[in-house]
Amino acid sequence: MRKIIGTIALAFVAVVAFSGFGIFGGKYNMISAEETATLIRESKPVSLVDIQVEKEFNAEHLKGAIPTYAYPVKSDEEKAKLDSAIAKLGKDEPIVIVCPRGGGGAEKAYDYMVSKGIAKERLFILAKGQQGWPRDKITDVLVKP
Repeated sequence: MRKIIGTIALAFVAVVAFSGFGIFGGKYNMISAEETATLIRESKPVSLVDIQVEKEFNAEHLKGAIPTYAYPVKSDEEKAKLDSAIAKLGKDEPIVIVCPRGGGGAEKAYDYMVSKGIAKERLFILAKGQQGWPRDKITDVLVKP
């Protein structure tokens, strides 16, 4: 019985400890495709910062997206590409970061933008990224060649 209680307590501590590091989604603000599409359709003030590589961006992107080609946001050159997008952003509108799958590259872009003084409350990562976009349900805000 003590082993079971100890295991449960250890698991609880791990969940609480790791949740602060984004492992369980606590560190980053996420936004769904549906919510993003609504912002675009209603012409709400929003900046879509797309970090996909050029080939992927040209194959498909969201209407109004700012192309940066900064993926995977590891090198100084890739971060400099984000700097040009940051210079184009308004002061108050939400910023949606679009990456291929909504994972590591988007998180690096998010962290970099925070380091440049952008408030976390304004930053969102498109859940599942461009590859996870529900094309069977939402097509009106997509740009394809």
